[in-house]
Amino acid sequence: MAVQSLYRKWRSQTFAELVGQEHVVQTLRNAIAEDRVGHAYLFTGPRGVGKTTMARLLAKAVNCLNPDPTARPCGVCEMCVAIAEGRAVDVIEMDAASHTSVEDAREIIERVQFRPASARMKVYIIDETHMLSTAAFNALLKTLEEPPDHALFILATTEVHKVPATILSRCQRFTFVRHSVSAMAAHLHRIAAAEGIVLADGVPEAIARAATGSMRDALGILEQLASFVEGPITLPQVQSLLGMTAAAEVDALITALVNYDLTAALCAVHGVANQGADVRQFTRDLVERLRAVMVLKATGDRTLLDLSDDEVALLGQWVQQADMAALVHWVKLFSNLDAQLRTTSYGQLPLEVAVVEALLAPSPVAQPASSSASRSASLAGRTPTSRPSAAVPAIVPQTEPVRAPAHPEPVPPSVVAPPPPPVPEPVSVSGSELPSDATPVSDPPPPEAWAATRQMRPPADPAVARAADADMSVLEQLEAIWEDFKRDVRPRSPTVQALLNSARPYDVEGNTIVLLVTSSFHKERLEEPKNRSLLEDLLRRRLGKTYAVRCTIEEKSVEPTDLRGKIREARKDELVRAALNIFDAHIVDIEPLDPE
Repeated sequence: MAVQSLYRKWRSQTFAELVGQEHVVQTLRNAIAEDRVGHAYLFTGPRGVGKTTMARLLAKAVNCLNPDPTARPCGVCEMCVAIAEGRAVDVIEMDAASHTSVEDAREIIERVQFRPASARMKVYIIDETHMLSTAAFNALLKTLEEPPDHALFILATTEVHKVPATILSRCQRFTFVRHSVSAMAAHLHRIAAAEGIVLADGVPEAIARAATGSMRDALGILEQLASFVEGPITLPQVQSLLGMTAAAEVDALITALVNYDLTAALCAVHGVANQGADVRQFTRDLVERLRAVMVLKATGDRTLLDLSDDEVALLGQWVQQADMAALVHWVKLFSNLDAQLRTTSYGQLPLEVAVVEALLAPSPVAQPASSSASRSASLAGRTPTSRPSAAVPAIVPQTEPVRAPAHPEPVPPSVVAPPPPPVPEPVSVSGSELPSDATPVSDPPPPEAWAATRQMRPPADPAVARAADADMSVLEQLEAIWEDFKRDVRPRSPTVQALLNSARPYDVEGNTIVLLVTSSFHKERLEEPKNRSLLEDLLRRRLGKTYAVRCTIEEKSVEPTDLRGKIREARKDELVRAALNIFDAHIVDIEPLDPE
């Protein structure tokens, strides 16, 4: 005879035994005590948090024979026992994943009209409701809205966004949350003691973290460990079975990150790989730890984190060292590795690349000069004071244009003047030609002549410079994530994703992103309202700001890459930026300078 699984054996039989979800328990208890039970309920939330268990408890409560409404379900009366053993004919459980057709819905509608055989109410529990077909949902609408007095519908789903709004409006909705680590660890302690399983210190917490808030998963892991281990279950055995890594490796990598120590960071990854540990699980643990540091730094409220005092003290050290922008960057970077690590054939390489990118790639958010200098100096193995100050502008983007002083001091002969910037070519701005301010010559002008020319120019508007720099930054960011963006589009609309294969980011004009397409057909289809709305919604999620989208057709006679590069160079010129701002224009072409 097969042994009953722990999660089935220890399924809660009364509201008092249920772990967590106190907000749902209290509401349903009040409804039962006051005889105000609704006709349809919708339970939503992640897997293994008690949705089906709560549905069965509610079915027991409405049919319990205990005369005291506040004590229902009692768990011992004839109806409670029959429902718990699955032999109550008036409590019908249906898996929507295998009963998706409209015929199944019509069968429910026909049978619900008959009164219950022995129970007070006939209860229909429909699990994984989101799997029902559209026709099945439509067939159930009227019955869900006005069922017979003796009928109760309880729907459960893990993907509530797939349930039609017409169904949602007919149900009382309860959202189930993930179990906390402390609540799961306490429940595991109780079950282990009852089952005669000895758990060493830290084992329940490790199992709870591996289960990611699912009580059913936690009990499954405990049952697996009980079969795997003889005698007391220790933390190394849990880590070995689940492919977990000790907290020391995660802490070592985070310490290396906040200190910008690339060598130590790669050594930590190498050590994890040599242990034969699951690199995916290590990355999940790393993301969870970085998230805790980010939350603590942002709020300073430890009650938001389910951590011990020792862990909070350790996190406090990292909070003092880490920069918030860097933490956000790291969390995003490492949280995107799970799919890569699952499919890669190169072992821990994606994680190593992410570590190098986290420490060497420029942060997407501008950092203060002092912290940037310290980071760069640390990577070079030197103290911040030993790094030449001239190298700092290469790391920190300049937010204000550099203006020449009104009375420049003479340059000592020993100082070599930097080479002058190239003279910009004439630029066509929305059909108008902007002449260059310098006549081209065969040799570059001397520094003194260039300085004089610069002094003759009108002062640049800092707001114009910042706006142009911001546009170029957004364009570069969009180009970097373009392939990922197209993959985001595919689940929403494969057609739009196919159209984007013939498009690419071309320019950013304020709050408008310009896409370069190959034909008028692609332009017309992408600019259809529903397609454009889809693109703008996904761009807002990716870039964190709302942008409009328009398309322009690629000119076959012009090499787009060269033209885009020339446009970028032209935007750096102060006069060009001033003209773009004054005339509210954009650059459409660059013409060569006429030698005459």
